[in-house]
Amino acid sequence: MKWATWGLYAALAAASPAFGHAKLLATVPAAGAELAAPPASLTLTFNEAVRLAALRVTSAGRAVPITIDRGAAAAAAVTVALPPLTPGSYHVEWSALTVDDGHVVKGEYSFVVH
Repeated sequence: MKWATWGLYAALAAASPAFGHAKLLATVPAAGAELAAPPASLTLTFNEAVRLAALRVTSAGRAVPITIDRGAAAAAAVTVALPPLTPGSYHVEWSALTVDDGHVVKGEYSFVVH
């Protein structure tokens, strides 16, 4: 019975990446970026398909108006159009639903437009 238990642990360890949560791999604009021109869009890239649950962009405590397509298909890269941004510091907060396991992941970062 002891070998069966070890076999089960080994199988679970080998399968553990399938049970992992989505991880944010990259953002455009990048976290901490200092941009000479305002970006036209914002892209979040994950290691697996997600559905964007929430995205909030603020500058000087004020929300930047953005629209999320709630009907968009799940994807590893999610792009959202931005309105014309003025010079300033921008804070991005996001949450996404991992399609494979239903878990919610979230994070935040900032960038600057000069």
